Amino acid sequence: MSSFPPSHLLPDLTGAFVDEGYLQLVQLLGCGGFAKVYKALDTTSPSEDPVYYAVKCMRNDVAGSQATEILEQEFSMHAAVRHQPGVVTFHRVFTDGEDGEFVFMVLDLCTGGDMLDAILNRHLYVDRPALVREAFIQVLDAVEQCHAKGVYHRDVKPQNLLYSSAGDIRLADFGLATNEEDSDVFRCGTLAYISPECADENCVMYSPHESDLWAAAITLFNLVTTAIPWGIADDSDAQYTAYRADPGTYLLDAFQLTPAANDLFRWCFAADPSTRPSLAQMRRAVLNIERFSLADMLPRAPAPVIVKPVPVRAQPQSPILTPSAILSVRLLSPALIRGIPTPPSVSSSSSSSASSSSGPSTPPVYSACEATGPIAIADLLDAANVGLAAIHPPPLVPTKLYTPRPMAGIAPPLKMALEFRFLDRRKRHIATRQRFADRLRRVY
Repeated sequence: MSSFPPSHLLPDLTGAFVDEGYLQLVQLLGCGGFAKVYKALDTTSPSEDPVYYAVKCMRNDVAGSQATEILEQEFSMHAAVRHQPGVVTFHRVFTDGEDGEFVFMVLDLCTGGDMLDAILNRHLYVDRPALVREAFIQVLDAVEQCHAKGVYHRDVKPQNLLYSSAGDIRLADFGLATNEEDSDVFRCGTLAYISPECADENCVMYSPHESDLWAAAITLFNLVTTAIPWGIADDSDAQYTAYRADPGTYLLDAFQLTPAANDLFRWCFAADPSTRPSLAQMRRAVLNIERFSLADMLPRAPAPVIVKPVPVRAQPQSPILTPSAILSVRLLSPALIRGIPTPPSVSSSSSSSASSSSGPSTPPVYSACEATGPIAIADLLDAANVGLAAIHPPPLVPTKLYTPRPMAGIAPPLKMALEFRFLDRRKRHIATRQRFADRLRRVY
């Protein structure tokens, strides 16, 4: 049975002309598990206004092989939603090379990078609840557009959310997408983002629709906290087990969420899929949340001020200081924005008392602070790439903070959780059907 070779075995085709000379691969943008992505020049476009595409290159395989079936599934699912505004546009597919040894997907080039980089490296969403709302609504819109066409992505995560040149968010990579409303391909996707029912191989079937909404909620958690709540939603994971033991206050205390944000995540992460919010309910709830994190309660840095030069009469020979305009982008402490808030060590007494709590206490009252207005993503993408001076005032603490309680352990870093898990679908289908047949034998 054939399968994809890893991407490092693919040759570097930078500079090559493909598609009968209509495209030139001018730059290697990145490598996935089984593909390389290039920036490609449309050679028919005018030199004064060149047109570029993103071209995904994979090794072609013999017709009827498993690898070919997976490729055809990706092409079919992506083509079904190619014209949706929240999806990266898929233009065409072709083969090239000796005896058609390579297959190429031509896609729109998204020059703004991906959401994972915006979260972890550019800190685009830190202390910007309005921007979090705007970004997440775009994520929900993209998922909704796919579902309306009967396509379920099954790998919604920041790495697969790209920014256009205008800063709009586009959903990419339909390699695991399906049009089946019920699936028996378990643990399909990135483990930190799959739903509990998708992680449970003892289930008979699960809903890819519900799994996409679960993954979207985890993505919102990434935007708010720059962290992940657990490595996998399964009893084998210590953090998920701790959350199941105390869903009312676990995330609230461990990640310093506001009560409103905690209530939403508790709703989205319900063990029973039938009790979770619909996509429309998630949208309404997010739009009604003013602040997601207690870090958002800290006052922002003062607005930029341009100081005009003033002549000094007493000392005319002294130099006149003329400060230039400074863009004030206040950042939180590295402990909050570069990783996961480190909880205190576990103590048996405090753990037992915390686990006996039935729910969050009455929300404390915070000192008023000025709300942040909406900021265009495109502007922030530009600002993040320019060497602008940043002001770091000493943080002002709210009048009262929740005291973090002991956790079962530290949740894994976001980067570690984003390793792509490629599935041998046919093997898993056979194993699942065999388990189901064994159950039937026991019943009858």
